[in-house]
Amino acid sequence: MVIKVAVGSTNPVKIKATENIMRRIYGDVEIIPVDVASKVSHTPLTDEECAEGAIYRAKEAIVKAEADLGVGLEGGVARRAGRYFLTGWCAVAGVEGEVALGCGGGIELPDVVVKKVLSGKELGDVIDEITGISGTKRKMGAVGVLTNELTNRQESWEHTLLYAMARKLHPDLYTG
Repeated sequence: MVIKVAVGSTNPVKIKATENIMRRIYGDVEIIPVDVASKVSHTPLTDEECAEGAIYRAKEAIVKAEADLGVGLEGGVARRAGRYFLTGWCAVAGVEGEVALGCGGGIELPDVVVKKVLSGKELGDVIDEITGISGTKRKMGAVGVLTNELTNRQESWEHTLLYAMARKLHPDLYTG
């Protein structure tokens, strides 16, 4: 049986990350990119706002694509331990309305990036500006730039999606 998975994004990095993980879990999957607005800031500035954006994307994607699962991936910036970190949240919505959540690790952002983001610029645009590379968010992402591509945005999203899928993989552990 083919599992239909709607991704609330048309970003090729998010689509490929979802495809890689869902194929590992389910085998035969159909990945359906869906253009969905997050209904949050272009660069969410709290974990709560980031999670809210991921949940909205997942719920909208599953409905629009009439899929078995909806995936929402939302990156942002969060203040933790007195510093600012790049973070990512993933929501996986099921047809019954249940939502699983996962949060990616954080990478500390340089002050020059934080200042520009806090002044209202989108994180991807800031990374493009300081690196001179166009479209980093559709490629290696800020995480790739800051780690000298020892890891990248796609790998980060894959881990975040796996974290969200823990609830789907072990539903018995997550019930009352």
